[in-house]
Amino acid sequence: MHTSRMRIALLNDDALPTARGGAAVIVDKLQQGYRERGHETLLITTHQDASLGNIVRSQGMISLLSSYPLSKQHRHCLGDPAMRKMLSQVFEEWKPDAVHAHNVHHHITYESLEIAARHTKKILLTAHDTLLVSYGRVRGLQYEEAAMKGVPLQMHWWDHIGEAGRKYWPLRNRTTRRILAKSGTGVVAISSAVASFLRMNRITVAATIPNGIEHWDVPSQEAILDFKGKYGISGPAVLFVGRVREDKGIRALLAAADRVLDAIPSAQFIVNGEMEHLLPHLAFATERVRKAVVPTGWISREQTRLSYFACDVVTTPSLYLDNFPTVNLEAMAAGKPVVGTCFGGTPEVVADGTTGIIVNPRGTMEFSNALIALLQNPDQAKKMGEVGRKRVQKDFSVERQVDAYLKLFEAHSKIQDARYK
Repeated sequence: MHTSRMRIALLNDDALPTARGGAAVIVDKLQQGYRERGHETLLITTHQDASLGNIVRSQGMISLLSSYPLSKQHRHCLGDPAMRKMLSQVFEEWKPDAVHAHNVHHHITYESLEIAARHTKKILLTAHDTLLVSYGRVRGLQYEEAAMKGVPLQMHWWDHIGEAGRKYWPLRNRTTRRILAKSGTGVVAISSAVASFLRMNRITVAATIPNGIEHWDVPSQEAILDFKGKYGISGPAVLFVGRVREDKGIRALLAAADRVLDAIPSAQFIVNGEMEHLLPHLAFATERVRKAVVPTGWISREQTRLSYFACDVVTTPSLYLDNFPTVNLEAMAAGKPVVGTCFGGTPEVVADGTTGIIVNPRGTMEFSNALIALLQNPDQAKKMGEVGRKRVQKDFSVERQVDAYLKLFEAHSKIQDARYK
């Protein structure tokens, strides 16, 4: 795809290597992809250390100081005088031809879109989560019942108060919609599940563009064995990667693990995530499950990649509207089958019965049976992994993702031109 050379500013609240969220990984890949297409890029992000100064400049990145009580985030996300001043300065200096915003709801603020609109009509915002509407993760019985029926959940003010409590700011969603409309920002969903949810809740969605991942080469056998040796991995292994929270399914996994150990006593469960968050959940697990869990804590991207090749099965057992877990793509890139949740965007990536198994993690028997089936049938697991590897290369490559965004920038710009004629 050929487009004229642009100066593209990417906005995200945090950045690698310190960021722990999946959005920062996607932003990093997109920035590389835009550069490879010949575009100039600048990542605008934030830091919370006042000793570094208000504006920290480095190659290809500018970090702005944002320090405020997070209890005020639902009001702060609409705009902040200090952030407005710094953003205006950066945009005026750099003069972007296009702006690609990502997670801006904690620090950069949605006001950044209005500032961007002073310089370009090519503005996109990728919704990596549901926070354009919700005050937290979309979860609970009401959501699960709607999801099982295939119906997007419509949220109301009382739902938001139930989630945010005294932090609820009644003007937030109305103001956010006004900013999106006034700035002419095109909202992009990364899964059909979230696109449907956003539309049900009065957010106009310009397109759905799934995330992509680069091609993964198989590491040396020596590197894989070194990783296994470092963490004591010797048996059939299930891998969990991400934030260790109940709604990410960690408690559901530990419950299923007990039944897996009935069938496969040597099974192990690798957990890549916050050690301090894992310990409280382990307190509710049986002794044999605690012994079978292999906690790595947060590890480097390279070590995380090795963990995929060191396991036999990957699981993504989220119990909320998890937009598009990057773990699914990473598992498939490593040629591993996935036992994935029926909630959120996972069923759009993991082909049930072909590249993995889709389950409701609430059902301990269903969940554990899927894990057992793949651990006891390595040939089937390998076949699913191989199909998944081909699928991710064909349908979920970074190249495909970058091309889709560049095409949308041009199309959205024409829409905005027509809008003002």
